[in-house]
Amino acid sequence: METKKITLTSEIPMTYNHINLGPGKPLLMVFHGYTDSSSASLRRMYPDSHNEIEILAPNGIFPIPAKRGEVWKPAYAWYFADFSKNSVLIHPEISAKAVDHLLTELNLQDRPKILLGFSQGVFFLPFLLPKLKNVKHIFAVGAAYREEDYSEAVKVPFDAIHGTDDDVIPFGMAEKSFQNFVNKKCASGQFHSFQGLKHTMNDDSRLWLKNKIESVAFDLK
Repeated sequence: METKKITLTSEIPMTYNHINLGPGKPLLMVFHGYTDSSSASLRRMYPDSHNEIEILAPNGIFPIPAKRGEVWKPAYAWYFADFSKNSVLIHPEISAKAVDHLLTELNLQDRPKILLGFSQGVFFLPFLLPKLKNVKHIFAVGAAYREEDYSEAVKVPFDAIHGTDDDVIPFGMAEKSFQNFVNKKCASGQFHSFQGLKHTMNDDSRLWLKNKIESVAFDLK
């Protein structure tokens, strides 16, 4: 039996967290991982936000509720694809268009932007970057890097964080893929390792990230 495919146009809701609003503030955009949410991702990576940094953390447009005991928790994804096998069910381009639309609706297209992604949120970035204006810095946590997904070279600083004990994306794979990415597609990239860290954040990595984000934001004022 053959499974057929048709492309439809539908209205899909998008939810997001938007805090510390203020004209002229640098905008930190946060992109969560697979079966994660914007609120959980913020608590994990940047819980004590600086009031001088506006934050926009959208949820992926594809809901994947996760059961915790007897309760279903909201969780989301940005796409459904395995590019290593050229298997794509829902392309990241769909979510990239949704984020672009959200920025337009909020009148934030031209705001100086710092991007922060975790896991699938990082794999999503190369499809989103061509649609974004005024990106100044990129932070990536717990990911691997496919230089072939980047249609253009990344010309802004790119900092990658990875735990030596990551049990989802092995440390060696992440480090090697990042080096290939820097050699081919990134003008200024640094890979930062944290001993004992798994596929999450801990106090050391969280503090390092907070200080770096706030330093970059200060320079953008």
